[in-house]
Amino acid sequence: MDPAAVDCELAERDPGMCVCKEGPTLDILKDIQRLYEEKLEQLDRARGTTKLQHQVDLLRSWVSDLVGQNTLLVRAVEELETEATTKLMMERQKNNEVVSELRAECSALRDRLVRKDSDLRGLLEVLRRLRENDKCTLSGIQFFEVTESDIFGSVEWRESKMERGDWKPNSYKQETNKYKISRHYRIT
Repeated sequence: MDPAAVDCELAERDPGMCVCKEGPTLDILKDIQRLYEEKLEQLDRARGTTKLQHQVDLLRSWVSDLVGQNTLLVRAVEELETEATTKLMMERQKNNEVVSELRAECSALRDRLVRKDSDLRGLLEVLRRLRENDKCTLSGIQFFEVTESDIFGSVEWRESKMERGDWKPNSYKQETNKYKISRHYRIT
């Protein structure tokens, strides 16, 4: 069973029970107040010439204790505020770092997308040149991630095709008079 759940149940049954310290908090203050009130009642019943002075001294002592308690409470609140502010600032800093990282990642992805888009347009231009001119020139086309071997295959592959005779030096027309791309590429 979760210990925090037990603490919550205890706090529900006895609101004077501190969940984080597992001890009475408000009960102590109530006990102190009750003691002072009992002493005041005793002084009220007492007789004598110093009765008034004892009452004043007791009230001063009580006020002094209340000032001390308030001072402790104010310090505790200040510590909690400082802790909360520190945590908030740390969370904001972490959030800013994450946002910064995400922006940098987004920028890098945009740049990569631009390069890929440029490569795609370059490949389309290579295909257009092959279709229209029956030859391939890469002049004026800049590729970022695509290499010549990505387009035409490795030099070894092209040489092996030539040895087997799979490489056709000239293009030919189909019956529809459309050009078919030849396997012979002239790179200029």
